[in-house]
Order: sequence, then C-alpha cells, then structure tokens
Amino acid sequence: MTNKVAPASRAVPMANATKTKATSVKRPTVKTPLPVAEWPASDRSTWLKSQAPADIFDAPHRGTDWAPASWRKAEVGYGRWLRWLTLHHPDQLALPPADRLTEALLRGWHATLTTTLAPMSQLSLVEDVTRAMSILAPKLKPSSPLIRVHANLRASATPSRNKRQRLVMADVLRDLGRDMMTEALTINSWSDRRRAVAFRDGLAISLLVYRPFRLKNFANLRIGHELVQSAGKWHLVLPREDTKNHRPHEARFPKALLGHLATYLDRFRPILLAGEAGCTPSGTDALWVSETGTAWESGAHSRRIANITEARLNRRIPPHWFRDVAATTIAVEAPRNIADAHLLLGHATPQTTQKHYVQAQSLQAGAKFQAAMLERLGDNGSTPPKETR
Repeated sequence: MTNKVAPASRAVPMANATKTKATSVKRPTVKTPLPVAEWPASDRSTWLKSQAPADIFDAPHRGTDWAPASWRKAEVGYGRWLRWLTLHHPDQLALPPADRLTEALLRGWHATLTTTLAPMSQLSLVEDVTRAMSILAPKLKPSSPLIRVHANLRASATPSRNKRQRLVMADVLRDLGRDMMTEALTINSWSDRRRAVAFRDGLAISLLVYRPFRLKNFANLRIGHELVQSAGKWHLVLPREDTKNHRPHEARFPKALLGHLATYLDRFRPILLAGEAGCTPSGTDALWVSETGTAWESGAHSRRIANITEARLNRRIPPHWFRDVAATTIAVEAPRNIADAHLLLGHATPQTTQKHYVQAQSLQAGAKFQAAMLERLGDNGSTPPKETR
C-alpha cells in the first residue's frame, strides 16, 4: 500500500498582512536647529523678551539695533548648539546657558563641526552662538571657553576657496557691463527680448560696480521707493530697517549710468514687463524685471550675474563679491580714501574695510618684488605676469 505524502501546508494570509509602505520619520541631525519653542524655558523666555520692542522709558538693551536677519542668524546658530546638546548631552539643558559652555562640551561640539563644516563655516556658526550668548548670558567673561574658541577660530580659519584668485579690479567689471549694454543696442540680429535681457544684465553689473549694495538690497530696488527721482535727479535710498547695520543709506545714482538708466526704463524694461507670450503683465514696481515680467528674485539675480562673469571673464564672481572688488580697488587705486570706503559699503566701522587695504598693499609689494627679481635675473625682455587678484 502506497503511503500518500501529505501536501505541504500553505500559509493562510492574515487579514492584516497587507503590505504597506513604511513611513520613515526623518530624525533631526546636528545640522537641524532646535526651534525656539523647544528651547529650555529660561532660554526661550529671555530670548523672546529681548526681541520685544523697547518701551520709551526702557534703557536700550543688547539686540535693540539688530536687524531681523541678525536675530534669525543668531537664533539658528544657537539652535544648532542646543540640538547637539539634545542629541549628546541632554542633561545639560537643565543648566543655565553659561554653565553649559565647558571646555569638554565645546571640544566635543567642535569635533562634530569639523566633520561637517569648512573652517570659515565653523567660525560663522561659533560667531552666531557668541552673538546669542550676548543676549542669554550678557555677563560672559572674556576667559569663557566659548570666547576662547571664537578667538582661536577667527585667527586660524581660512576660506576653503581662494576668493582673491578670482577677483578682478572694478574697471574690468565696469567694462563688462558697458560692453553688454552696447551689444544690446547694436546687434540687430537679436530679438527685442534678448536685447532687453542683455541690457538689463549689463546695467545691473555696472550699477553694482558703482554702488556695491548687499544683494538683498540691490535685488529689491523698487522705482519710487528705493530708487526715487527728486528735482530731476535719481537717488538710491535704503531705509534703516532694510540695512544690515540698521542705518539708513542714501547715494546719488551714478552720473555715468544716468543715460543707460533712462534707456532701460523707457525702452527695455517695458519689454520685460510684457512677459513671455501669453503672460499677463504683472505691473511690478521692481527695477529689475525677469523674463516672465515679474520682480527678479535675488537668488536668480545672483546666479545670473555669476554665470555671466564666469562665461565672459572666466571667473565666477557672484554679486556679493562686488563689495570685495570695490574695497580692493579703492585700496589699490586710492589708498588715501580707504578710511571712507566703509561708507560706500555700508560697514558699521572702518575696521571691516581695513583688511582690504592690507591685502592690496601685499599684492602691490609682491608685484614690485617679482618685477625687481626678473630685472636682477636679466629677464628684461619678458613681461612679468600680472599679479592675480
């Protein structure tokens, strides 16, 4: 009699065994700032109270003159420090802010930063925490480990990319802008839209050379607001609430560009305002208008100018570098005026601008030394290469 083999039992699918896509919860990392709402109660209370407008009878306190961007930057930086403590030493959050700044903790935090940030970014983050601590622990002593870390990073941190090798002098950028506007007016094979875009870009580059505003201010110029006409003359006016140092800034529109401004406003800006085919004109009062007829956003503005300089000068120079160009050019061409350069750049003090004078003098000294060495070596017949700026 043949034994029958029982068939293999099949697993009966359970009703709740339906496959579902697992929902992954993204865990915060050391780069994710701890929101103010999750800060320790004492930190949060002090921070929010300091941001409240001061009463007319209150004595001015630290942070009164900070711009909103400065508050936000300090808030993010301090939030990242608290996030690191939350992940690695949560028990420390029960202590006052100043008591958490021990050598051991800061050494551990810095070790984490070195794996994720370049030296200058480390310095920037520590500066943000130091600024926040001026609110949360205003009596922090100069001997505090945080102050020492900040000082050491400031002395040793160097940019990961050599900006100076990519900078040019102001006349090079001025000529670039002028050439682009000339092309827009003379190349008949271009469409009206292409002419308008080229002229806009050329005028923007030229104006940045003469008036190297910070990118946010420059990109947000509006006719009748920051660009105003009075007694037949154009002025650039930045209210105090829009500037980084919280001081109003006013300057004449460069005389050399007045004719170009008129051409842009009368001829080319209306073409850009019309937008692409089928677009509804926006009627924006922005000075800089995009190809779609809307205000030119600062991010697109920055990429556009950087791409142009890279294509035509073989050096990628974003708009905020025009400020370095201006300071360095003044230091080289008119060193007697370097003390006043901070007024052009909107720096709170001349000290920020002084570094450009030192760098420019080093460049000149290097060029003179190189020329003298070539002459001494009997190489008078060759032209020494220009010092890279």
